[in-house]
Amino acid sequence: MNVSIIVSVYNAADILKKTLPPLLNQDYPTASHEIILVNDSSTDNTIKLITSENWKDRLTILNHDENRGRSATRNTGLRQATGDIVIFIDCDIEVPLDFISKHVEYHNNEKIIGLLSNLQSGTPAIDKYHRYLFSSKRGAKRCAIMEPLPYRYFILTATSIKRLAINKTGEFNHNLKGYGIDLHYSYRLWNNFPNNLFFASDIIVKQYKLKTFFTTLSDLKDYGANNLPKVLSEFPELAKDTGADYIAGYNPKVLLGKILFNKIIRRIVEIMYYILPTPLCNPFIRYRMVDALTGSYRDFLKRNKLIE
Repeated sequence: MNVSIIVSVYNAADILKKTLPPLLNQDYPTASHEIILVNDSSTDNTIKLITSENWKDRLTILNHDENRGRSATRNTGLRQATGDIVIFIDCDIEVPLDFISKHVEYHNNEKIIGLLSNLQSGTPAIDKYHRYLFSSKRGAKRCAIMEPLPYRYFILTATSIKRLAINKTGEFNHNLKGYGIDLHYSYRLWNNFPNNLFFASDIIVKQYKLKTFFTTLSDLKDYGANNLPKVLSEFPELAKDTGADYIAGYNPKVLLGKILFNKIIRRIVEIMYYILPTPLCNPFIRYRMVDALTGSYRDFLKRNKLIE
């Protein structure tokens, strides 16, 4: 099989020296794969680095003249890609030298349409949030071997998809920037192939540029105010996967949301987050993330007079 790897890059000069060499030295035949690097108008030394003599002839480099976001970089890469399998990867992900070979080996199984790698931290996870983030009891890691994944677990970080499935599903929504991109695309993909998305625990990849907990909370607030309304306007049934059904709709969870998401409970949760060790603090981390997302979504609905 021919393979196209699409690497989304923005201001990555500090990390590409570590993450790009393993991609360039895969054990898969050079003639059977291509690495498409999409530079989303970086303002650091990324351009100088990727066009160096060591790398430029081994990459297909595409440049945006303005920063357009991850959906746009993936779409730009897709329009260039020629592979039977497309692998989406972020620029801060380090992969093993048999990364492509293993993905292809899995895809020889016709049942597999999409395959998620096993994402681990590339740095010591000393922070409570990062220990929660990479927990073995979270997301796809909770699923049994070769058990089809729910769409909400199928994130597009070091993830491969057969081109035929991409052709059927379409491009990424370029109007979405930030959180919500993967949920929107994975749900569309899953609707076409509900029993064909899987997790490969043996394909271990490492992520190096980790957001702090408070940056994540800020991004979730932005998600609730901007992307989530767009996602739910197209797929209102996804409210249950985002916590939005605690905020609006005709169901008992709205009343429960009023009880759970208020200043008093929020303060108690913040205290418990600080004083409890891992893993006892994990439910409180989850609460704060849902609260950040749903709180900003509630504010959006109020601003637009959709709820009182």
